[in-house]
Amino acid sequence: MRIWKIVFSVLTVVFGSIGLMKLLPYDITLPIMFVFMGLVMLSNAKECYDKGSKRDAVIFGGVAIFVYAVTAFNLVSRLL
Repeated sequence: MRIWKIVFSVLTVVFGSIGLMKLLPYDITLPIMFVFMGLVMLSNAKECYDKGSKRDAVIFGGVAIFVYAVTAFNLVSRLL
């Protein structure tokens, strides 16, 4: 799990940086960055669940669901 957290965290930072440096439009990099941030939260939830801390796993899972809901709402609102 540790490797996946590192990979997803690095990809989150990379896409955030690409957007801030305006190499790609921020409208493209922001949702991608949020997807990878949600994956980091899900991997944290899985790690907490495996260690026996179910309360923390639920919190991380809830944050991941919230991030994905906000990302989906932003994508749908841009299309309409």
